[in-house]
Amino acid sequence: MDPIQARILKLSKEMLEKLKNKVLGDSQTLKFEVGEIVRWPGWEHTNENVTRNYKYGVLLSIYTGKLDKREIKIAEILPFGGQKPVKISLLLVKKSDLED
Repeated sequence: MDPIQARILKLSKEMLEKLKNKVLGDSQTLKFEVGEIVRWPGWEHTNENVTRNYKYGVLLSIYTGKLDKREIKIAEILPFGGQKPVKISLLLVKKSDLED
């Protein structure tokens, strides 16, 4: 193995070690505050077509949950006009683009 291949292998091992045991979406938690208005993608079905639209609500909490043996960050959001909170992967949540 030449020095370049050895260096690449070492860097690959270091990167894998950094990612090991990380929670998916953990880097997104600093972007949000509880009580903030957020949006997430949704779908609207009609007889003719399917369109993508955004849903809006208030961020109630962010916590770690499990999905297929993998820990992920979950956002709990109370949708505008809704009675029950929804739980969605934090990776799908964005800050609201609504204006006053």
